[in-house]
Amino acid sequence: MKPLSGRLFESSRYQRAKLLIPLALVVMVTVVGTLGYKWLGKTQGASWLDSLFMTITTISTIGYGEIIALDASGKIFTIFIALTGIGSLFYSFTVIIENLLSSRLIDPWGERRMQHEIKKLKDHIIIAGLGRVGRQAAMELHEAKMPFVVVDSNSESLQLASQQGYLLIAGDATHDSVLEMAGVSSARGLIATTGDDASNLYIVLSARALNPKLYIVSRALDEFSIPKIIRAGADRAISPYAIGGRRLAHLILSPACVDFFDNVMKKGEEKFSLESITVGAASPLRGKCISSLTLLQETGANVLVLVRENEVIPNPDSSTVVQVGDQLLALGTVEQLDRLENLLAG
Repeated sequence: MKPLSGRLFESSRYQRAKLLIPLALVVMVTVVGTLGYKWLGKTQGASWLDSLFMTITTISTIGYGEIIALDASGKIFTIFIALTGIGSLFYSFTVIIENLLSSRLIDPWGERRMQHEIKKLKDHIIIAGLGRVGRQAAMELHEAKMPFVVVDSNSESLQLASQQGYLLIAGDATHDSVLEMAGVSSARGLIATTGDDASNLYIVLSARALNPKLYIVSRALDEFSIPKIIRAGADRAISPYAIGGRRLAHLILSPACVDFFDNVMKKGEEKFSLESITVGAASPLRGKCISSLTLLQETGANVLVLVRENEVIPNPDSSTVVQVGDQLLALGTVEQLDRLENLLAG
């Protein structure tokens, strides 16, 4: 079976060829009619504009009246122009409507338009699978205004994505060609959220091969699948059931902490947020102690944790030297964190 893109190309090429016939006939009737009326009205001094006007009013059935007096031969000529012109116009409208309807039926999710938009994306996220977990991930990314593309072959999921206005690819994310259509080579990250560990593993393998720098997070139904998915190339693999169980326990043990982190981790228009920001090579903070970083204090954000490779330094003291590649976990308003990110990126 041919891929959807191939069927769309063949269909659009056939419809364009089919539309050329009636359009060519309309043009031919217009030219013949203009020449004919020019010849019929030569004794009356009819201009080319008068001749064209007579032709257009005849084939469009507007009928403002004759500006060129017609004899018997002129009336017979007008009948011929009217029949052929009106027929070709109606045939053209029929083909155009048929083209619009067939394009919608063959391409119900507007894949051609979306492909054009997806090609322009850079540093976006790919969500492979829009099930219950994928929908939550899509909602979070949408609220954070992070560009993303949904890849799924389920018609119900595609309909939901279309209703929400998400960019989507109708296909199987385990296929390299589908991931390439989703812009995996220029993507920032991928979230594999299908309901099957084997499918997620194949997606991770394909995505890692296509883009070695891609940050990949995968869902794992079985906790025993987590090491395998990570070995396949995922940066992180999590079990929603394990996370859900721990969250329920934490809501009993320390509900205030859970509420706080829910608020600061949620992206959007919230008052406070928690961000992980990486120190860039051009940052004016690199190689300096935190105590001497007056620029850092001027941003207004609070640095809670410094992560250096596998070392986590909570509440770093004033003697800690900031290095390129360090990640600072900071708390503050959206504006404060934006200033800190601009400072750290350099």
